[in-house]
Parts: sequence; structure tokens; C-alpha cells
Amino acid sequence: MAIGLPRAGLFVFGVLLSAFRLAHSSADNSSSKVRAVNLGGWLVVEGWIKPSLFDDIPNRDMLDGTQVQLKSVGLQKYVCAGGRGGGGGNVTVDRDAASSWETFKLWRISMNEFQFRCFNGQFLTASDGDVISATADSPGDSETFYIERNNTLLHIKLLNGSYLQVTDNNQLTSNYPSQPGWDDSMATFEMTIVANNLHGDYQLANGYGPDKAKSVLEEHRKNFVSGSDFSFISQNGINAVRIPVGWWIAYDPDPPAPFIGGSLNALDRAFHWAQ
Repeated sequence: MAIGLPRAGLFVFGVLLSAFRLAHSSADNSSSKVRAVNLGGWLVVEGWIKPSLFDDIPNRDMLDGTQVQLKSVGLQKYVCAGGRGGGGGNVTVDRDAASSWETFKLWRISMNEFQFRCFNGQFLTASDGDVISATADSPGDSETFYIERNNTLLHIKLLNGSYLQVTDNNQLTSNYPSQPGWDDSMATFEMTIVANNLHGDYQLANGYGPDKAKSVLEEHRKNFVSGSDFSFISQNGINAVRIPVGWWIAYDPDPPAPFIGGSLNALDRAFHWAQ
């Protein structure tokens, strides 16, 4: 059964693999106890277990689901999703302090292309002339922005090449007349990363791209857990293991993008090692 996946979320289910002796425990010893260990971070990526998996991702602090706030260098005001509930109207740049309406969740398209999701679920869009609004219910080209970065400073432009700027009346528009320099304060924004705690299969695959992600995950699945680990576990009194796997294993070897196939083969090997 397929389980729906929020873009930056992760659902997993556990598979209990047991040593062959355990399968016949009722015949061998009716009082046998299950002594199990969890093999997390293997067939489901958990960045806190092995952070180095993400080391080579360009702009790895801007992974899918990262929450950011943008402050105009020129006005020293925060970008705010106007309207009701943090979206639904034009974008203003008029807040002295940042909270939920001034926080945007990144949808990462590539290392330099992003979409900005507002607090109420809508997206920043350039679909209404030069004015940037927070009114798009689903993202497309008009909701995709190219980011030029200088540490925490950003220039943001549309795919057509037009740069965003702040106007004197606190509006956000896409009509800056030329390519800005880092001293052009009205077209320069300071980015604060509020939360960057989603480091799973989605973020890894989307960050590296399919080819590099496949290489990274193949190496990880081959070496993070091996047959010798199962031998060590068994020799030390453990008679069962729990292996979390992602819902996309049901579609292996061709799971929906950006997930990378191959986890089912690794799980098959684990059954063999457990026996």
C-alpha cells in the first residue's frame, strides 16, 4: 500500500527480520525472548546518524524544507507574506521583527533555484506583472526564483532574468533595471536560516541530483551495515533486528522522484544475513 509523502516529510515502517532460530523458538524453547536491535540510518537516511552523507551537496544549508527569513539590506525590514494568515496578498517589506508570516519554507528545485512557500501554504509568485505576491496555490515557473548568494546575502531573480528589489513604499517587485552589485542595497537581501533539520532521503536525493545521489546511496547501503555486523549481533546474544524502510521501497527499483531505488535489494541481503 502506498503512503502519501509530504514534500519535506518522511514516513517509515519497520520490518522485523529475525535469526532462523527465532522463527522456530516455540519448538526450541517456549520461554525464548526476543532480543532485538534497531538498524536505523541504513535503508532510511537519517542525517543525524551519518551527517557526512550530505557534505558534498552544494548549498547544503538550503535543503528542501529549510525555513528562512529575508531582510532587505536597504530598508532593514523583513519580507512578509501579506494577506490573511500569512499569504493571499501582495508581499510587503515592512516588518521590524520576523515571525511566522515572515518565514518561508524552501522548495528546492536545483542548487540555485527555489520556490518559497508561505505560512498559509501558498507560494511567492511573479504572475501579476512586476509585483511579487503570495497568492499561488501550486508552484510553477512563475513561482521559481534563482538565487545568487554571497554568504548570507542574496540576490533573487526570476527565471526570465529580472531581479527583485524593494521599493520606497515597502513593496517587493521584479523590475530592478540591471544586474545588481552587493552594494546595491535595494536589490540585496540578508537571509537568516531559522530551521534546517530535515535530512532524509528526499533532501539527499533532491540535493545531489539523481546520478550523484545514486552513487552516494549505493556506497552507503553497501558499507553502513554488512553481513559481519549480523554475525557480531548474533554472537552477542541478539536474535532479531528491526530495519526501518521508506514507503518508496514498494516501487523499487523505480520509486517516484527524487527517491533512489536499490533499498529492496539491500533488504533482501539482510534477510539472507539474518538466516
